[in-house]
Order: sequence, then C-alpha cells, then structure tokens
Amino acid sequence: MTPAGEITIELRHRAGQVGAVKIDSTRPEAARVLVGKAPEQVLSMVPLLFSLCGNAQAYAALMACRAALQMPAEPEVDAARECLVQLETVREHAWRILLDWPVLLGQPADKIALAALLKLDKQFKSCLFKDGEAFKLDSLLQIDGAFLQTLLDELTSLIDQAIFAGGRNGFLAISDEAHLRDWLDVNTGLAAQLLNVVYQRDWPALGNSLVVGLPELEPAELNRQMQNTDLLVFCRTPQWLGRCFETTPLSRQQTSPLLADLRSRYGNGLLLRFVAVLMEVAVIPRGISSMAGMTSAYAGDGLGLAQVQAARGLLIHRLELREGRVYDYRIVAPTEWNFHPGGVLAQGLKCLQADAVDGLRQQAEWLINAVDPCVQYRLVLTLEN
Repeated sequence: MTPAGEITIELRHRAGQVGAVKIDSTRPEAARVLVGKAPEQVLSMVPLLFSLCGNAQAYAALMACRAALQMPAEPEVDAARECLVQLETVREHAWRILLDWPVLLGQPADKIALAALLKLDKQFKSCLFKDGEAFKLDSLLQIDGAFLQTLLDELTSLIDQAIFAGGRNGFLAISDEAHLRDWLDVNTGLAAQLLNVVYQRDWPALGNSLVVGLPELEPAELNRQMQNTDLLVFCRTPQWLGRCFETTPLSRQQTSPLLADLRSRYGNGLLLRFVAVLMEVAVIPRGISSMAGMTSAYAGDGLGLAQVQAARGLLIHRLELREGRVYDYRIVAPTEWNFHPGGVLAQGLKCLQADAVDGLRQQAEWLINAVDPCVQYRLVLTLEN
C-alpha cells in the first residue's frame, strides 16, 4: 500500500463476462490530522497532505475556513484563485494524457512535454499573488498580466502540439460525431490516435451505465448529511437522495453539442469520457471560464462547508471550529463518488465482456483510466466457479 492508499478493483468473471465487481479503498482519512489545528495551520498543512489537485484542496480548505470565521467575500481575489484551480485542471488532465495515454497505445510517455508542462505550471501563482501565496487568509493580489498571458500562450501551444498535433482549434470546432470522425481521419496527434483505437476496437459505448451526473448539492442538506452520518458512510461511500452519481469531466461538460450527440449513440461510454477530458484541456487555457459555478461556500455557527470543482470532479471540505481550532474536519473527494462500490465505474465494469481474460483486463484498464482514480489502483481478475 502506498502512503496515499490505493484502490483494489476485483472483477469476478466467467465465460468472458464480468459477473460481479468489488471495489475496496485504503485511502487514508487525511483530514484527521487537521483536528486541533488553527485555521492558519490548516492552510499551511493541506497543500502538504495532497500531492494531486493541491490548488483545489487548498482553495476548498480556505473557503471553508473563511466561511467558519465569517470573513467577508473577496470576489477579485477569488477570481484569481479560481483561475489557478482551472489551470491546475489543465495540468492534471494534460499530465495524465501525456503519461498514460501513450502507455495504453503501447508507446513511451512524452517526457519532454511532461517536463515543459511542469515548468510552466510552477510559474502561474507568481503571476497572480504576492510571493506566490494564493491560499492564505491574508493573500494579496499582485497580477503580472503580461507574464500571465505569455505563460497561457506557451501552455496553449504545448497542448496544441503535444496532444492535438496542431489541430486544437479544429477539435474545438467539432459539434457532432460526423465532424469528429472527419477530424480523426486527418489528425495524427496523440488524442486522435487514442480515439481512433476506441473506434477500431468498437469501444465507444464500453462501460455505458445508467449512472448520471451529480446534481447541484443543496448546501444545508449536504451539511446535514456530512454532520449526521458516520464518517465512513457518507465521506467514504457517498450517495445523494439514495442514489450513486458520477462527478467527472463528462458530467461537467455534458451540455456540449458534441457530447450530446455522442451520448445519444453511446450513452456515457468510453469515447465520451476521453472526449470530455480533451475538451477541457483544449478550452480552459483559451477562456479560463469553462467550469462556471465551480465553487460555493456555506457558513454556520463556527461551521464552514466548501464545494470546489477539481480536475476529477466535485471536492467538498467541511470543518467545525471551536474556540478557534478545528473540532471536526471532513473531506469528500470525487474518487469517493466515482469509485463507489455501486457507482459509475462499478456499473460500467459489470457490462464488460471479451473472448479471453486478457481482453477483459485491457477493457477494464482503459475504462479505469478514463474515469481516473487519482491514486494507484490494483486490478484483480478472479475466475468464478
């Protein structure tokens, strides 16, 4: 087990058909170490606890702390913070594309592009905040607009070349499947290679299920759910109104014309999941606005609850302060929704079938990658008697 924990996914199969899926998580309750700490200590510790989506985690913690302390809103500063969270989403998506997608295709990862991506990513905070401190109670804006635009242009160019082979604008103009197929016929980039393989293997609907996108969560009811249930019930295996939901780039981008057209043919299958990620990594650097409504906060007496759209879906932080220190701290990450034992991945895996066990394993690995667990996973295939 890694320090961040891992997810074990067991597929029980017979005659090429998955009969049952079991998902277990050893992800630790990292928020427990924040109990007893002052808000300033919390905001220093959270980025150290979470190596992935650190900006989203830090922003959710900051919003929860500010709400609990009844601090006034700061719209201009929060707009800059949301910019950083969206840029982090681009970084997380692009990192997984450049690292994992070549492996799915039997190719080496693009280490040169990965290094350039990390170099750019590290510079964004210094363009927006004094001393690069974006997620403190006393953060100060210090915007270098010219340098920020230069970095955005470099990021856009890197994504265009490394992922879309110069065809990013063409991809963004696609509105239906016919145009998508036309684009795939002429593009040679990593994105086109992967989507073409999905079509060649007849996998566009792979993993299709009836699980739908998570609706807007009413803050008072969400607070009640997180407060009144055992930590292991809601925070580890969350449901809403008695149902499992997904919170992914696909659920976030479900209103796009292209995805609406694809959904009419393939449900929420594999093709749509890859396309949704590509849409976000392509569009966010251009507009820094494709995730509208990405944050909200709820305040009570010493209570703060924050919802932030991170790269992989909705992230929720809830804390209670007593005498200036954290009495209780709870986090629900998108992985808990998407890798719920009865959730969207489990339901999708149950639909898999192949002629041989290696085929089942390959299908499962592609689907798991598309849903994206954010921590290491272990896939086990067990033959049923």
